[in-house]
Amino acid sequence: MNNTDIIQLVILCAIIFFPLGYYARHSLRRTRDTVRLLFAKPRYVKSAGTLKRASHVKANRKHD
Repeated sequence: MNNTDIIQLVILCAIIFFPLGYYARHSLRRTRDTVRLLFAKPRYVKSAGTLKRASHVKANRKHD
């Protein structure tokens, strides 16, 4: 393998992989943001906890 073959391979790979990388960067950003929104816990929102009634309060069946 001489130098011209290596240069041709580098140029061929550049022609193929630069456009693919540019396209993948755009679509991977959208995919990464979607996954982050679905599975990551937001740090700026604190959980409100659970709603509890006092133990001495009972539900009135007439109003339920």
